[in-house]
Amino acid sequence: MDWISLRVCRLGGIPALAALTLFTPLVIAWADPPERGEIRVARLIRELGSGEYSKRQAADAQLATLGKESRAQLQRALADDDLEVRLRAGRLLQRLELDDLWSAGRVEFAAQGQPASKVLLALAAQTGNHVYVGDPYGTFAEKVLESNYAPMSYWEAVDDICQRTGNRIRPHYDMHTPGVVISAGSPGGYPRAYAGPVRAQITSARRTFIEELNYEERKAELTHSFHINLQFTWEDRFRVVGYASQPEMVEAITDDHIKVSAAQPSAGGWNATTTGLRQVSSGVKLNPVPVSARSLELLKIKWGLIAVGEPAVLEISRLEPDQSFSQDDLTVRIEALEKQSASKCLLTLSVVRDLAMPEPQEVIFQEYTAELLDGQGRPFRLQSQNHALTDHGVQLKIAYLGETPESEPSSLKLHYPRLRARRDLELVFRNVPLPVNRPE
Repeated sequence: MDWISLRVCRLGGIPALAALTLFTPLVIAWADPPERGEIRVARLIRELGSGEYSKRQAADAQLATLGKESRAQLQRALADDDLEVRLRAGRLLQRLELDDLWSAGRVEFAAQGQPASKVLLALAAQTGNHVYVGDPYGTFAEKVLESNYAPMSYWEAVDDICQRTGNRIRPHYDMHTPGVVISAGSPGGYPRAYAGPVRAQITSARRTFIEELNYEERKAELTHSFHINLQFTWEDRFRVVGYASQPEMVEAITDDHIKVSAAQPSAGGWNATTTGLRQVSSGVKLNPVPVSARSLELLKIKWGLIAVGEPAVLEISRLEPDQSFSQDDLTVRIEALEKQSASKCLLTLSVVRDLAMPEPQEVIFQEYTAELLDGQGRPFRLQSQNHALTDHGVQLKIAYLGETPESEPSSLKLHYPRLRARRDLELVFRNVPLPVNRPE
């Protein structure tokens, strides 16, 4: 029989239950040890093929949140006996690739007594970017840094170093050379924002007052407009093939808590990039900001981009007309290879993909690079290229120059992306100073 001991006491004259002790056999429940990461991923991958739809969906969602932790086992799951597992693993891997494509390069460096130039080169190497400092690209203001760059985005770290050392960022003069040049000069007080691999800065804000006198009505009218100019730069590893011609303003609030709207909807046009483009200027037009406001406490914009990733190469060793070659969802046909002079030749290719046609269609012309090689593996020099859309796909007409008049084309490498994606990046600026002077 279990024994119960009950003790009653009085608090302020009111009986109260002070303790209740139950003498029963002691039972200890041992908790299951927590799942190790690899075991959890393996279990979730098995559940991708569960007979219960809810389990499959739950496993899919959990694997997506695990990110890179699940990549290796998902890769192995592509060969699983279960078709459902293979299909879901493939979709999850593609989602991870897309997340990588749109994520910022992350850096970590302890700059204790290190020269700024060495730190910049180390940060670029960590993220697959390029920076050029000092001669022959201009004077560089060298300085020893005493800063720890904990995990943070590449652009934020580079901007911080420029602010500390009195250097500025500019694009490289050679459009075919990746990276940026960092040289001595004021980094400026530009308001900046970062989203994924993109760095944005406001270069100027323009307030305009126009007074118009109408002689017919003998009436004067004063109009007021406001425009913000922006500049966008992106990392080398982020390959942009198209961008919205104008960003969309999402929200703007002044320091005196007044909401400001866009003066006009953003233009819906898109531009295809050109080879080597790594910086774009644009702007947004706002309805007149009150002259009482001294800053925009918040400015939020969206900028649409089309980017490609997961680069691949199709190698062709037989340059014979009317031959077709396939890889992934890509089919390439050599339409013609003509020798136009001793060292010049014209190559015509037809490229067909299963990927949906982008908008604008010109974007696809930026996705392919054809590298023509001679028998010694030396590349021909690109002279010109002319692309067109046909009923059969994309036609590439490329003129090359050989190293010597005796150079003969022997093989071809067609570089193409396995991924193409369009996203709107949201950029948030804070405490943006405004022009405050009024006309006399």
